[in-house]
Amino acid sequence: MYDVLIRSGRLIDGTGSPWFAGDVGVKDGRIAGIGELGETDALRTIDARNLFVAPGLIDIHTHSDLTLLIDGRACSSLAQGITTQIVGNCGVSAAPVRNGEMYYGPLAPSMTRELKCDWSTFGEYFRRLEEEGLGTHVAALVGHGNVRAAAVGYDDRVATSAEMEEMKGLVEQALEEGVLGLSSGLAYAPGPYAPLEELVELGRVVGRFGGVYTSHIRNQTEGIDAAVEEVIAVGEGAGITAHVSHMQPGSPMLGSTRELLKKIEGKRRQGVDISCDAIPYTIGSTTLKSLLPPWACEGGDEALLERLRNPEGREEIKWDSMTYGAESGGSRKRNLVKEEKWELIWLGSAENNADLAGKSFAEIGKIRGQDPHDAVLDLLLEESARPWMLAEDVSEEDFGNIARHPVGGVISDGFSLAPEGVLAEGKHHPRSYGAFPHFLRRFVREKGWLSWEEAIYKLTGYAASRFRLKDRGLLREGGWADVLIFDPERIAERADFDEPYRYPEGVEWVLVSGEVAVAEGELQDRRAGKVLRGENWR
Repeated sequence: MYDVLIRSGRLIDGTGSPWFAGDVGVKDGRIAGIGELGETDALRTIDARNLFVAPGLIDIHTHSDLTLLIDGRACSSLAQGITTQIVGNCGVSAAPVRNGEMYYGPLAPSMTRELKCDWSTFGEYFRRLEEEGLGTHVAALVGHGNVRAAAVGYDDRVATSAEMEEMKGLVEQALEEGVLGLSSGLAYAPGPYAPLEELVELGRVVGRFGGVYTSHIRNQTEGIDAAVEEVIAVGEGAGITAHVSHMQPGSPMLGSTRELLKKIEGKRRQGVDISCDAIPYTIGSTTLKSLLPPWACEGGDEALLERLRNPEGREEIKWDSMTYGAESGGSRKRNLVKEEKWELIWLGSAENNADLAGKSFAEIGKIRGQDPHDAVLDLLLEESARPWMLAEDVSEEDFGNIARHPVGGVISDGFSLAPEGVLAEGKHHPRSYGAFPHFLRRFVREKGWLSWEEAIYKLTGYAASRFRLKDRGLLREGGWADVLIFDPERIAERADFDEPYRYPEGVEWVLVSGEVAVAEGELQDRRAGKVLRGENWR
């Protein structure tokens, strides 16, 4: 007898192969039968006629590290059909922590202001997740930002030999405690202060453990070619799998993904294991600090705030932004400042200025009677350097180039959120509630850029293979029963930039380790997720 029997579905197995008609039987958390299963009993039978049955979706790039400790249900992720997510991206992870001081990097601390940090290592953090109970499975990367902040601080300098050894030790400890690899955020302090040699040295530690290296690259505009080459150099120099996170160029480099993908193809022919991914939106989201030149953030938030209070320091920041934009480093969104496209930059969340959330800085400037640039700097001061922002700065064409390429993945770059409490405050990006349904609706059903089988492969089999998630990402006998059942005619996001916290439609059933987590479109609080520790866990 099966625990769950899924009948008469159109099975997409996660390999990219054409769908086929059949049944899926689940027993003890795993897929026990697949195909034409005939007459058999089950504790629960699901009618999947006219529906696609696929592996549970794997989001290889999320920032749910801390939100899951506030609400482990992972509501916004499960509602999309996500059953596994990887945290610790863009150089930001929950550990290591020194003296209880979290490294937030590009994240919004306001979302987690009620969270007490009572852990310092990944071992302790993973135990906290397990105690909370998880709606989805969670795997992690260790953030280079955390490691450098712990060993070096926020100084713009080369690490000493002793500091380098300390960083290597922290990375090694994280790998032994179960992380999958190392991520860097080279646009967010202290990431920009690290030379290539430092990243290669840390990459060699990762290589000893068979881990992966991912990177939010140093520059996504005029310097994007060199920035991608840097990730390749880390992969090649350390002999490890390397991955470029959200490789989407901003102005004036829109359309350059074709050449970047050719570069990646060439290096793969030479034996370098390099890949990339993209977000299915033209609007991105990050910390408001990303509009500043990297040097302005040297020394940490207090040093930044002091520069903003000093008239000379403030003017120097404005001059750098208006003169160089992203050419002097940092986020591609800095070019919107240089070009004075304030209507394309919105405030996402702010604890002390919540009434301004969702408004563009063109609007905020008018409301406050000041230049939009000054409004940005004042809000950073008023919010202790912690506001969140959104900005429209990439193209759909570049997303499509990456999504359709054999080495390109699709990610959300979002959080696991909940519809109430602190995780429902502000105007965050709708990707946390709708990235994957949006991808499937717009780029598969409507535009036809990928087939259903190709799209599901990107979100399942591809993701599992790139990050070495064993027995996941495929509908295969013996594999874990993480399953998504969806209606291809209805699947769509409902979250948008005006109402970002609405669940999608068309996601009918979701199973996590064989437990029903979504039933007929309704979330079930089963908490069947696990911490997926890497093979080096001791």
